[in-house]
Amino acid sequence: MGDIVARLVAVPSLRRLAVTFYYLLIIAGLIWLYGKGDFSTPSFIYQGF
Repeated sequence: MGDIVARLVAVPSLRRLAVTFYYLLIIAGLIWLYGKGDFSTPSFIYQGF
């Protein structure tokens, strides 16, 4: 595992590809979590107002 990380850090094009893939996974995860379209806030946050 350490060899893979060292190679990703050493080669700029592989690092760029890995970072791009990482951010695409984050975006896909956010779409999966919030893709339902339910953006309502929990009611307990606003009970004190």
